[in-house]
Amino acid sequence: MKLVRFGNPHYQVNKNLVDDLFDSFLFNDSHAGYCNHEVATNIFETEKDFKLELVLPGFNKEEVSMNFHKNLLTIKAKKEEKEQVENSYLRKEFGTSGVEKQYNIPETVDVERINAKFENGILEVALPKKEEVVEKAPLAISIS
Repeated sequence: MKLVRFGNPHYQVNKNLVDDLFDSFLFNDSHAGYCNHEVATNIFETEKDFKLELVLPGFNKEEVSMNFHKNLLTIKAKKEEKEQVENSYLRKEFGTSGVEKQYNIPETVDVERINAKFENGILEVALPKKEEVVEKAPLAISIS
């Protein structure tokens, strides 16, 4: 076994590697790419409407709002931070958070009939299509 001197730069590098290894178990930042407050969304089209599904975990129905203006549907979710003095955090990632997502809505959507349902952290929005005006074939009129 070799003794390592106190000022050895290799010792410091190895110490940092070991510290990083143990810190990664206790204070793992590898999730940072997954916590970017981006709303996961599914969009699909049926014969009668378009559907949006947004995942909004941790929000209540009362914290979610939607509005429509100039063919732009805006969905917002906002959670207010509650003051908690009794806890002394080593790390605090919960806080005032909010998300906002906007969608350009096609002219074929009947905006008066847009409806939404929020259940188990998932917002489902139905965007019904306008009834198509079917032109009738020209009608021959007999002359008597």
